[in-house]
Amino acid sequence: MKPTRPRDLVLAAVLFGILGYLLLWWAYRSIPTLPRTASLSVVVIGVIELQVATQTRRRLEGRPGTRPILPLTVARLAALAKASSVVGAALAGAWAGVLGYTAPRTDEFPTAGGDAITAGFGLAAAVVLLVGGLVLERVCRVKKS
Repeated sequence: MKPTRPRDLVLAAVLFGILGYLLLWWAYRSIPTLPRTASLSVVVIGVIELQVATQTRRRLEGRPGTRPILPLTVARLAALAKASSVVGAALAGAWAGVLGYTAPRTDEFPTAGGDAITAGFGLAAAVVLLVGGLVLERVCRVKKS
């Protein structure tokens, strides 16, 4: 498995950003207000991945008080990290599209202000997931000797 390329992340973010913007342009009047807690699970998963990255690094270095980690477990964590970084980029793009649509329309729609705040929280949570995935993937790389 090759490391995640920035080009892939940017492509996912741009594609989902455009799709999110177009979806809101087409159907914003008919959807209910966005739930403020929509991004809570995403940020929790991102923080957990950052914690797992710290523990995995310590276990791979063989620090005192840690148990050795199985290579298959490291491979599974690397696959999780790669998937998380791509999903984080896609979510960041989608939330950026929502923010780009709702922020300039706060006078036009009564719910746009609240939705823009929700989109800001969602964008921040997606960045946490993206960073957590990239850090965990970096930790799981095989050192060249």
